[in-house]
Amino acid sequence: MRVSAFERLEGTVVSVDCDKLTTTCNEGREHCQSVSKDARVTCDGKPSVLSDLKVGDTVFITTRKDDRRVATAVESGRSNPAIPAER
Repeated sequence: MRVSAFERLEGTVVSVDCDKLTTTCNEGREHCQSVSKDARVTCDGKPSVLSDLKVGDTVFITTRKDDRRVATAVESGRSNPAIPAER
């Protein structure tokens, strides 16, 4: 069985500032991730940019398990895609 090097986090957008995404989790704690330059950002399954995210949007953030401070993918909308395969 292969163990993924990625972790998927769910949150609600609090703010978006350049390459920084701040969210709150279900426990109400605030989290801030830098979004990598090559991160895949999607809204409702369509390619998007970080600035398209709005306060209050539910997002799924993919990070590497060894560095949760950097997002490698951000997905918002109704779709609930799986964690991407390693590149």
